[in-house]
Amino acid sequence: MIDGARVLALIPARAGSQRLPGKNLRPFNGRPLIDWTLDAALGAPAIDAVAVTTDDPAVAALAAARGATVIDRPADLAGADASVFDAIAHALEVLALGIVGGHWDYLVLLQPTSPLRTAADVQGAVALCHARSAPAVVGVSPPPKPAAFHRRVTDGVIGPAGDLDDLRVINGAIYVGRPDRLLADRRFDVPGALAWIMPAERGWDIDTAAEFAAAEAVMRG
Repeated sequence: MIDGARVLALIPARAGSQRLPGKNLRPFNGRPLIDWTLDAALGAPAIDAVAVTTDDPAVAALAAARGATVIDRPADLAGADASVFDAIAHALEVLALGIVGGHWDYLVLLQPTSPLRTAADVQGAVALCHARSAPAVVGVSPPPKPAAFHRRVTDGVIGPAGDLDDLRVINGAIYVGRPDRLLADRRFDVPGALAWIMPAERGWDIDTAAEFAAAEAVMRG
């Protein structure tokens, strides 16, 4: 809770993964990948409840053992083409009927594929959203290459890219939004959304085996 506002952290962890099967439970520096995201959610003081929406019994068991609320995601919301916003809507409906229910002022979406984001990142993003009365906050990081390496290509000709010093990429590590607004807009990067700026090493979004290995190396230092 932050200034009386209730905050829900939701971790989407469906079983299927086309590019990296079983990634949510794959050992990452000795622990299941999703465990690091549970650390970040459970360690942020602003978070009132942590829920995991999943169709994977093994993920559900791990989440429950860590003290998170488990939401059984139906098959029609767990396919490769399923929308995360449909999963969010389902999770909020289920939670409203249970002991964790009630009104949520903020929803924090934390994908298991960003294990290097910290509890301080989660806390900071929520605090920023609340302090600035923003509709949403989105985690961003610098691009892989500095602005000096970027060029604009027109008709095959390389030219200057212009002013890219402030260029950032949405890293997928943290999304904070107001439930009613985000379900209506079905996006977090709405007009007026603020950026939670993170260093590149904490903004990894793992989607392939190569990215998995690289992120492990970054964590090990």
